[in-house]
Amino acid sequence: MAERSFGPVVVRRRLGSELRRLRDRAGMSLDQVARELEVSPSKISRLENGQSPAKVWDVRNLLTLYGVEDEDYRRRAERWVNEGKSQGWWHPYSDASPADLDHYVSLEAEAAELRSYCSPYLHGLLQTREYAGALIRAMMSDLDDAAIEGLITVRIGRQAILDQPDPPELHIVVDESVLQRPVGSAALMRAQYEHLADMATRFDVRVRLLDAPPHSALLSPFTVFLPREREIDPTVVNLESAFHDAYFYDADDVNPFLASFNDLQLSSLSPEESAGLLRRLADRAVHKRGDV
Repeated sequence: MAERSFGPVVVRRRLGSELRRLRDRAGMSLDQVARELEVSPSKISRLENGQSPAKVWDVRNLLTLYGVEDEDYRRRAERWVNEGKSQGWWHPYSDASPADLDHYVSLEAEAAELRSYCSPYLHGLLQTREYAGALIRAMMSDLDDAAIEGLITVRIGRQAILDQPDPPELHIVVDESVLQRPVGSAALMRAQYEHLADMATRFDVRVRLLDAPPHSALLSPFTVFLPREREIDPTVVNLESAFHDAYFYDADDVNPFLASFNDLQLSSLSPEESAGLLRRLADRAVHKRGDV
């Protein structure tokens, strides 16, 4: 079983949010805190915005200044310091990816639940290595073999969160057109169908197939990340696009995606019906030959 992973970007923002809350509770301005600790106001601001890793000594001083005496809380904050200043295991491969891997994988690692609408391809947490490899090679043919292998490693490595002691709940709605869009050979697609059907039977994974999305869902694929630390971290939406992903943190922006996902689920097959259809697709793929 994989160890519990964590996302440095999210942890830094969590710590910063708590430091800002504690400062507000203490009724102190940035300038007042900076004078007390003999640092610049910009340093305190960067810590509160999660823009730079914190140091244990700085956080200890801030907690003392804000009158935080709870030893459990102080140890928790120091743990966030250590987690926030480390680099994610995916960091060596970040340069090859057009997406912000640090941001996305950190959100994934810190999520208690993910809700995702998949189109035009399967969510990375559901892909086989062969499907991921064929897809990445087709979409990023300008990269060399080493860069492509690195991205495949990240794509499959992300799936370790599903095997950790406390895995996130995964709710996926897959546009049925995704399954009709061949990636690689018929044998590859058969293995992908079977893998997807197997995943749909897990207690922590719900896969639903959608044959005709409602009008409200005719948009780009998106994922909603519901955090483990719900009293601190916000629910975040990632909206995919061909050129640059967008992220939404404010409730007014996030709530329409939550409502849209509910509509998608109501319009989809049940997980049991979806698994049955996937098995039938796998059986049909047996009779196909060659690449498609």
